[in-house]
Amino acid sequence: MIVDRDGDGLVLVEQEAHARLTGELAAWLPFRLPHHAAFVAAARVHDNGWREADRAPTVDDEGLPHTFNNVPDDIYEDLWRRGIDRAAGVDELVGLLVGLHGARFFETRQSPGMRALVEDERARQDRVLAALGLGGSWSALPSGVAQASDWIAVLDALSLLLCGAGLPDRISPRVGETAYTLTRTASGEVAMAPWPYVDDVLETTVAARLVAPGPYPDDQALRAALQDAPWTEPRVRIHPG
Repeated sequence: MIVDRDGDGLVLVEQEAHARLTGELAAWLPFRLPHHAAFVAAARVHDNGWREADRAPTVDDEGLPHTFNNVPDDIYEDLWRRGIDRAAGVDELVGLLVGLHGARFFETRQSPGMRALVEDERARQDRVLAALGLGGSWSALPSGVAQASDWIAVLDALSLLLCGAGLPDRISPRVGETAYTLTRTASGEVAMAPWPYVDDVLETTVAARLVAPGPYPDDQALRAALQDAPWTEPRVRIHPG
């Protein structure tokens, strides 16, 4: 779940909605990457494992919704295993790219379950690379796979900023040696430099729900509030900068 504040309420964006936005940003790129179809598909589904967690959210010690970056390890492990398996069911290369993306985040967690996930996923990645005849390994990716993985990370960060995720307002993820600086403005727009798109401005919408600010006494109270919350589609906008 992505959690942002709007006046006296909380704006909640499901991870799958954020991922669909990431997929849009990938499809709008005016150039083709190696493995382009798998790259766009992976960008679009990279957070599909969050579906169940976001529809039955939990609260933290302060009574606020767990976000994508503070959800407990047991939930985090389950959702990534589920999400990678689902992506691999679409296509092995899509699953590989989703697993590589997930490892950027779950590799830093140190619980026994998360360490087991890292080991399992790194072994899977090497098996898939060999089975697809791509060569290399998870630690020395073929250039085309590395480029696709890096672009997913850049567009994921861009989408997270557009959705109001709790990231620094200025970040610079990289594709190879090129840093793409992303800056969220006071109005909620995001500037990107260098600018990779043809149009000077890109606009779209993302599905969200507005709930009371909390705190919520327990998980059930949050889930009830979410169930009753109307859907909205705020516009998001990116431009050069």
